[in-house]
Amino acid sequence: MGNKIIYEKDYVTRFNLKTDTKFRSDLIDLCLNGKTKISDIKQCLAIGWSSVNVESGQYADFYNAVKLYVHSQHKRINPALNVFSYAEVNDLFWTRDMNGIYWICRVKDTAKVYLNKTLDIGAILPVEAYAFGLEVPGQIKASFNRPNGGITEKIKNINIIEYSKFMFNTLSGKNYYDINLNIANNVIENLPDFELEELVISYLQIVKGYYLLSNSIANKSTTVKIECQLISRDVNNVKKAVVQVKGPKANELNASEFKAFEDEGYYIYLYAPGVKKLEEMRNVIQITTEELQEFYREYKAILPESITQFENLFNIGFSDKN
Repeated sequence: MGNKIIYEKDYVTRFNLKTDTKFRSDLIDLCLNGKTKISDIKQCLAIGWSSVNVESGQYADFYNAVKLYVHSQHKRINPALNVFSYAEVNDLFWTRDMNGIYWICRVKDTAKVYLNKTLDIGAILPVEAYAFGLEVPGQIKASFNRPNGGITEKIKNINIIEYSKFMFNTLSGKNYYDINLNIANNVIENLPDFELEELVISYLQIVKGYYLLSNSIANKSTTVKIECQLISRDVNNVKKAVVQVKGPKANELNASEFKAFEDEGYYIYLYAPGVKKLEEMRNVIQITTEELQEFYREYKAILPESITQFENLFNIGFSDKN
């Protein structure tokens, strides 16, 4: 196609296809599987409030009717209404179907009034959507799985935005969006927080001989955030450890703030842009970016796809710059 689109937004949107209907599978079929039966609209996202009975007109008419209804119930406007209001052509959304498959969606037109009381639809947002699969980057997955996360959320991580553009290009086969190449030139520095944490924890399990204690929680007496607790696999040299991970834009860590863990016999592994007062502690170990890069190269074949899939995106930058 011609000139690629420069993505204007500083976020992509997570959206749950869930209205107040007993027939959610039919709702998702209508929205994602080409069963809309709405003139030339094949796929869409949908919101509810069919009870306001707006059958035609502009989306603003529907919005105002819902606003009056909600205020009469002394409730607050759902953010999904505003998301539909501000959605523009080429904005990117992630949604998920009943089988746990994630879909990447490009907005094709502004929001429209569409009344379907059986499926509790009051308005739709026309999209072009493609099934992605079960494994998405952790930040997207966490947004869907967050308790009380609501219908929608803006994801503002720059790498998730670039990844979303890349995946839409790939799945649509259209090379549609311009990918921002002004990003750091290695995979480790570009990983979102969730994937970086998973990589460090994988490193400790594979290289350092620990295994992860699932659902492990840091000592509640401390204000220092710990990602998890681990214990060594060597029965002749049993060690317990905790780890904290900070991305490249975070502040440096103070090793002395982990003294309470050291006093309880823990080894403390830290990955961060910098660690000060390291010499004051006996059992605080700093993991370097070089160590993590070497680990990634050697063990990439067995690492989670949620980590390695970012390499495809960043390799665009390598090939275009070489």
